[in-house]
Amino acid sequence: MIKVYSYEEMEKSGLPQEVLEEMRHFGYARYDSFEGFDCISVEMLDYENLLLSRGSVLFYLEKDRLVCFTSKKEGMEKLVGELLDKVAEDRLLYAFLDEITKKDDIAFETIEREIMCLEEALITEGKRDCVPEIVDLRKRLMVLKKFYEQMMNVLDMMIENENDIFDSKTMRSFRMLYRRTERRFQNVLNMRESVTQVRESYEAEVDISLNTTMKIFTVVTTIFLPLTLIVGWYGMNFDMPEYGWSHGYFFVTVVTILCIGAGILFFRKKKWF
Repeated sequence: MIKVYSYEEMEKSGLPQEVLEEMRHFGYARYDSFEGFDCISVEMLDYENLLLSRGSVLFYLEKDRLVCFTSKKEGMEKLVGELLDKVAEDRLLYAFLDEITKKDDIAFETIEREIMCLEEALITEGKRDCVPEIVDLRKRLMVLKKFYEQMMNVLDMMIENENDIFDSKTMRSFRMLYRRTERRFQNVLNMRESVTQVRESYEAEVDISLNTTMKIFTVVTTIFLPLTLIVGWYGMNFDMPEYGWSHGYFFVTVVTILCIGAGILFFRKKKWF
């Protein structure tokens, strides 16, 4: 027997009050076995927009009974009806978990393509600002990591089958789903590592750009350092002999030009610019 209720209709399910109270405290992606029944909590991801949720689902399971509570009743009733057209009632839970993770390839392909494009733009085009893209990728991968990590915990508990709710065929299906979820989880970790490498490459490019800028400032400062000395020398409040020389101004101008030219030639020879 399968029934679907909204969270507001939990009292209509006919389950004992203490069971309902226990289920109300269930968090995201949790599985618990009690005496004679199991409770499962699952969050459904929207793989086209990982930062949004398609709603949560809470299952109460007995040997021949499944009660579902959800934040989106109409959508869940439609999904259950479609799944029951394909599988028997005792395999509904497996079919549901398989269905809500079936489109994960869409998210993986999108994220992998974005990482490759970002890395290419950073290396070949010298992209200067990729922080928003990196932050967005890390947020989506964090959602996927949390989802698959907790989904593995749920499946691990389901495989134990403490209340003997599932038959051997369904248990094999759960094991297959667990292995697939484990591979997906490892894939997410690999993509997180790729994003980290892209971030490190970006930080290296920023450091190189900053070092180049600082080198230019250093060269300019060094070139004009003798001029600073000349300004300081002739800015002293003394009556110097050069003040009475008719060619004094011309001489200082020539010395200034020679200092600048010598500095430019020196740094050009060292290939600092």
